Amino acid sequence: MASFVVAASCVSLVLGHGAITFPPSRNAIDSNELPWGGSVPYPVPFEPWCPMPSASAAKSDPGRNLTGANGQSCFWFSNGCAIGCDQCDGSTRGPIPQFRCKEGQPKESCDVEPVPNATIPFGPKAPVCSNPLNATICDPKLRTVNTGAECGSPEDYFFYSPWRRPGSAPVLDSCGIAGGRVPGQGAGGYGASYQNTTHSKLGDRGSVTLPYMPSGVTWKSGDAVEVAWTLQANHGGGYSYRLCPLNETLNEECFKKMPLDFVGQSALRWGGKEGYTLKFNATYATEGTEPAGSMWAKNPVPRAWKTKDGTWGQGSNQFQTGEGFDPVCVDKGEDKQGNQYSCTSEWGPYNMEIVDMVQIPADLPAGSYVLGFRWDCEESNQIWQSCSDINIVN
Repeated sequence: MASFVVAASCVSLVLGHGAITFPPSRNAIDSNELPWGGSVPYPVPFEPWCPMPSASAAKSDPGRNLTGANGQSCFWFSNGCAIGCDQCDGSTRGPIPQFRCKEGQPKESCDVEPVPNATIPFGPKAPVCSNPLNATICDPKLRTVNTGAECGSPEDYFFYSPWRRPGSAPVLDSCGIAGGRVPGQGAGGYGASYQNTTHSKLGDRGSVTLPYMPSGVTWKSGDAVEVAWTLQANHGGGYSYRLCPLNETLNEECFKKMPLDFVGQSALRWGGKEGYTLKFNATYATEGTEPAGSMWAKNPVPRAWKTKDGTWGQGSNQFQTGEGFDPVCVDKGEDKQGNQYSCTSEWGPYNMEIVDMVQIPADLPAGSYVLGFRWDCEESNQIWQSCSDINIVN
């Protein structure tokens, strides 16, 4: 029996996109401008939307509860970043391999293997610089794409991606770059875009351009507090939350001084704060992270997955990303409309948030701080960032 191979024309080439939803971030600065201040289109287009669920949209967007209140927040990121490099090049999207079914196995449930001698854009690996570091995330349970590949082997295409050594890849700006690249770094492509507005334009640095924006959120030292983010396009990997005092420079040096630990169970939440919530035990990485011992959570949404009956899920992307991992909910398949309780997908799910509890240090002085969200992707060489202004009281 012939092996099944995905056609190159069917391969998705977009970047991942995601952003914090709570506390509200500076990156949502365009939320009151059109089109984001109006209704969310149906179906949701890729650009320039970063839809988020909200109970307040139950009447204006019944069945989805989607709003444009996050503006273009999911288009603030750093593109072309690899572990150990001194800087991001702004254009290296990351490897786009091809996989096929193993010989003699049915397409609906087969194990996959790399297509021999396939042309791999940006590959077979994307070290970006001449002296990258080796991956520290090798355990398949911590990986999110191509999990069947032996760590460091020629088939381990994502070996140099940010998630494979969390926190060690550089960024262009700790609050993200509008469109993921600065002037002079090329055309970007693959979704590295930004719609210029009166507030910001393509190439702006978040830590410089985005003004102080009170979120209205006050936390107490020693408390465990809720944070949430949402996916627009899923590229696996994992994420961390950090703090930096408002009166200091918002850069990695500052944020890495104060990484926050995750506590308790995490949750998937559909439709906003009043919506359906499913709690689950998250998977964390604390070894091989930067700063040393910092706690990072694995992205719980698989891009390639199998259902409980052993068949590939509806919308699973195994022919581009290889083996994935099991979802935390009963699989309902890819939901590009945003009106189901899906927890899998290359896209979104748009109506779902990933909710965590993080621990505020008991000895943290009262004052104004910036909460930094950093999502290190695995399937691509990108890092998504959001910055939210919060207050700490004792």
